[in-house]
Amino acid sequence: MNAQLLQQIWGAQDTAYDLMSKYDSLPHYYGRVVLYQAEAYIVDLIGHHPGITVTQIGEILNKTTSACSQIVRKLKSKGFVEQIRNPGNNRLYNLELTKEGAEVFQAHIKFNQECQKKTFDRLQNFTDEELMIHLRVQQKLNEAYRDDVRRSREQFAKI
Repeated sequence: MNAQLLQQIWGAQDTAYDLMSKYDSLPHYYGRVVLYQAEAYIVDLIGHHPGITVTQIGEILNKTTSACSQIVRKLKSKGFVEQIRNPGNNRLYNLELTKEGAEVFQAHIKFNQECQKKTFDRLQNFTDEELMIHLRVQQKLNEAYRDDVRRSREQFAKI
């Protein structure tokens, strides 16, 4: 294997991570509403899964229930989310979007579609074979990242 090429791939992955982190930290307009990505992700989950609980959101996003609860509280205070007591379990609250929240959800879908289109337009000159190779490489990189996460968790669990 070409060590120099592998180093370039490593560097490109670092750059991609840095850019995605910067992007996720910025507020975005969804229609006429400004939200951070973490807020938009939760609106999106509630929109796709009406009645979802904060605990379930945490499991999906691999975040703590506490972190998700904080964001849900912000979304509630902005009038986008409501909590409805679960009739089968008084300790649980199911989440629903308000009318305004549903509008934000639709705007978020549109925003994502526009972002995907711009990205896909940049990739149109690649052949299906080239894209499949990229996908296979990315899947192997993701395996390595998952393994790094697992090893780090195991290492800190021993402490």
